[in-house]
Amino acid sequence: MPLTIGQFNDGYLPVTDGVVTVARNYTYWLNQKYAKCMLFAPTKTDQSFHEAFDVVGYRSFALPKRPPYRVGVPKIDRGYRRTVNNIPFDLVHTHSPFSSGSEALRIARKRNIPIVATFHSKFYDDFFEYTKSKTLAKTGVDIVIHFFNKVNSVWTVSDSTVETLRSYGYKGEITVVPNGTDFHMPADPQAARQQANTFAGVTDEQPLFMFVGQHIWQKNIRLIAQAAQKLHQHHPGFRLLMVGDGIARHELQAWTEEQGLHDVIQFAGVVQDRELLSALYLRANAFVFPSVYDNAPCVVKEASAMGCPTITVRGCNAAQGMVDGENGLLCENNLDSLCAQMQAVLEDPLRAAAIGRRAQQTLAPSWESIVDRVYTEYVKLLYAYTPDRARELHL
Repeated sequence: MPLTIGQFNDGYLPVTDGVVTVARNYTYWLNQKYAKCMLFAPTKTDQSFHEAFDVVGYRSFALPKRPPYRVGVPKIDRGYRRTVNNIPFDLVHTHSPFSSGSEALRIARKRNIPIVATFHSKFYDDFFEYTKSKTLAKTGVDIVIHFFNKVNSVWTVSDSTVETLRSYGYKGEITVVPNGTDFHMPADPQAARQQANTFAGVTDEQPLFMFVGQHIWQKNIRLIAQAAQKLHQHHPGFRLLMVGDGIARHELQAWTEEQGLHDVIQFAGVVQDRELLSALYLRANAFVFPSVYDNAPCVVKEASAMGCPTITVRGCNAAQGMVDGENGLLCENNLDSLCAQMQAVLEDPLRAAAIGRRAQQTLAPSWESIVDRVYTEYVKLLYAYTPDRARELHL
């Protein structure tokens, strides 16, 4: 009899952020290799999925000002409650401390099974951006830490993220389990590059920078656009492709049009076709990601897997594992420094490509290998909290 595990998250497709990527890959690879694993998330009532694993949705409503995010209300979804009450969970893992976290904790306490919670995001930044109040943001962080103090095992996604969680006030034990990537080099790289050229509207010779992620101000997207504007004054001809969507997209897109940059900066929207997205990384000369908000962004690992060097801010969480000029391009958190690194890519593309190849070797572990570690940690927890069940399953 295999383990039965629930992965809980406050978002799922069409949300395509890093936390969704983590929960989705945990569920997929655990199912493939070790356990019966299901994913639980807020969904629309008419939403269906075509996955190699079970996705169990529950009632939700749209989160104001943050489409396509939704707020789940599993307590009032009778159909969901009937389904979940018949699932023989051995362990639950939540990727959010909010509604899905509360649901996972309810199940864990009712079944007397262990619960894992992963700290993924800089919640203070999110709360402050949403409320514009330091007091309310601090209150929100206190609520988050109160939740993490209730679970059996707290995980983070990088060593630097441990420091963020400590700064919020968490004093308990923390396990670091890094993120991975499901991207790999295509059988026909030239065909993939041509696919990317067609999508981005560029030629083989035209330099291409790329950003992938939520279009929110916390990710420093204004700085990216300003750097492109400044660089274009002396090095015209390149293209910057902005992939994703978010609350700041329309304002940033309007600014680029006002500045006459509509031929320089292209807003591509969300790209859910993973083959196309990997081709875009493969084609890009550099991935521009000066976010000091992200903890261990999956997009950096995706770019690295495709041999695309990342430009990011020195000392930020996203830069963990990078050495400037070796497997990454590090800048300061200002316009001139970011622009200088982008210019260096244009002036020496062979050096940038070599840095990308080293990133591919050092910064892009596969999700399959990461889930081996995940399963090992789960087994330790089961022996610590439900040893009789662990022995019964011959773990």
